Amino acid sequence: MKILKSKVAGMTDLQYTKRAKLIKQVAEKRANKAAVEARRWSNTTERTRKPSKSKIDAQISRMDENHNHWTDGPQYLQEHYGDRAAAQRDFDNDWN
Repeated sequence: MKILKSKVAGMTDLQYTKRAKLIKQVAEKRANKAAVEARRWSNTTERTRKPSKSKIDAQISRMDENHNHWTDGPQYLQEHYGDRAAAQRDFDNDWN
């Protein structure tokens, strides 16, 4: 084991060397684990991983609908409030 020169204040050269070696081992282990996961992922078929386009399109179309949106506001006001809403609207328009 080659002793590295410590670049951290308060850490001896031996501690720094052991720490660097441990970091390198962990990095290699994580890289190997990622490679195994990538191979495992590539072995599965596309059909099992992704839902069909029709399911995705149906989900998106359902998200675009706003069931709380009232599309005929003036008709609603006329039906439920009638002359009172008209008088209020005229009052709001006449003040300036």
